[in-house]
Amino acid sequence: MNLKELREKRQAKIDEAQGILTEAGKRAPESRSLTADEKTKYDGLDKEIDDLDTDIKRAEKAEQRAKDDAGRTQPINSHNTTEARDIASYSLLKAVRSLAGGAPLEGIEREMHQQAESEARATGKEVNGVGIPQMLLSRRDNSITQPTQPEDGSAVKVVDTVRPVIDLARPKSVLRALGATFLGGLVGDVGVPSLSQGAKSTFKGEIETLDKSNQKFKDAKLTPHRMGTWVRRSKQFLLQTSPGIEALLRQDLEKSIVQELERVAINGDGVDDEPLGILNYTDILQLALGANGGVPDRDTLILLESLVEGQDFNLDSAGYLINVATKSKLKRTKVDAGSGIFLMNDNRELNGYPVQVTTNVPRNLNKGTVTNNSLSAAIFGDWTQLLIGQWGGLDITVDNITLAKQGQVEIIIQTFHDVLAAQPKAFAAVKDLVTT
Repeated sequence: MNLKELREKRQAKIDEAQGILTEAGKRAPESRSLTADEKTKYDGLDKEIDDLDTDIKRAEKAEQRAKDDAGRTQPINSHNTTEARDIASYSLLKAVRSLAGGAPLEGIEREMHQQAESEARATGKEVNGVGIPQMLLSRRDNSITQPTQPEDGSAVKVVDTVRPVIDLARPKSVLRALGATFLGGLVGDVGVPSLSQGAKSTFKGEIETLDKSNQKFKDAKLTPHRMGTWVRRSKQFLLQTSPGIEALLRQDLEKSIVQELERVAINGDGVDDEPLGILNYTDILQLALGANGGVPDRDTLILLESLVEGQDFNLDSAGYLINVATKSKLKRTKVDAGSGIFLMNDNRELNGYPVQVTTNVPRNLNKGTVTNNSLSAAIFGDWTQLLIGQWGGLDITVDNITLAKQGQVEIIIQTFHDVLAAQPKAFAAVKDLVTT
C-alpha cells in the first residue's frame, strides 16, 4: 500500500470513528455515552488509526529517503515520468527573480531548493540564497524517448530531453572529453590513498624464504574549495520571460564554472585556497627540450608517451591536451622534410591518441634566453587519474539593495570543488615548446 492509500485509509477510519461519536451525541446529547458495542468498535478504530499513523510515518521516511537518493544518483532525465517533466520545467530565472523580489519560492523551484539545503547540511554548510542541487548540475542524458512506430509507417516524432540547469558535461569541457573522473555528492574530505611503492615478487628455491615487499602508500585527499563569482543584471533583465534570456543566464553561469574548474585542474597554483593543477605537481613526469626550449617534432610526442608508458600505466585512456598555439604549430610541422604528412592532420587525434585544445594550457612561459612569454606547454597522460570533486550544488544569493538606485541587482554564485591527480606519474608534461 502506497503513502496516498495509507492516508486515505486513515482518513476513512477517522470519519468512521467520528460517526460513532456523532450518533451517540444524537441519542444522548448531554452524556454522548457509547454502548458496549460502540465502545468496542470505537476502540478498535482508534487502534487502527494509531497503527496507520506509524505506517504513514514509515512510508513518508522511505519516500523522502528515495527522493534524496534519486537526487544524488539518478540522471535528471527519467523519461515519461511526472518527476522528469517537473524538473525539466525548472526555471533558474524564476528562482532568482523570486529572491530579488523577496517572494517565497514555489513549485519545482522550491523543491529543488530544499534538496540543495539537504545536500548542504550533509557537507556541514548552509545555503544562503537560492540552492541548486547536484542533480541539476549533472551530465546530460542523451537518450531519447522513442514512441511506438505507427502502423502506416509514417515518421515518428522523437522527443529529446531538456538539459540541466548547469551542464558540466557539454563538449566544451575538454577534461571530461579526455576522460577525467568527475565525482559528485561528496561529503567531507575524501581520502584518495595511492601506492608510491608497490609489492615486488621474486623467484626463490623450493624451501627458500620469500623476500618481504615494502609497500608504501601516499596519502592524498579531496577537500572542498569555495569557488564563486558575481554578476550584475538589471531588474528589467530579470523580468524577461523569454527562453533566450533563461538560456543566457544559465550559459553565463555554466561558462564561469567550467572554465575556472578546467583552469585550476590544468594550471592551478595551489595558493590562496586554489587547488593545485597538473602542470604544477612536482612529481609529474617532465620532458625538457633544451636550454631555450625546442620546436615540437615526432620525437617529442613519442618521448612524452614513453614517459607515461614506462610507468606501466594503461594508455587505453590516454590523450593529449594542448593549446591553440601548439595546435597551429603541429598542423604546420611536417613529420619529415619529404613526407608531406603533418604532425597533426585533424582536430581529434595526435600521433594516434585523442587530443583536446584549450586556452587554459599556458602559452606564456619563459626559459633560458626566451623572455618574450612565447613558450607553450602540453600534457600527455591517463586522464582517468584526474579527479574532479564537487560538494553539493550551487548557492545563488541576490543583492537587490546595493545597486537599487540604478535598477540593478548583483547575483552572487558559489560552489565547492577540488581537483586531484590521483597518480601524478600518469601524466607527462613539456613546458618549453617553441610554437611561434
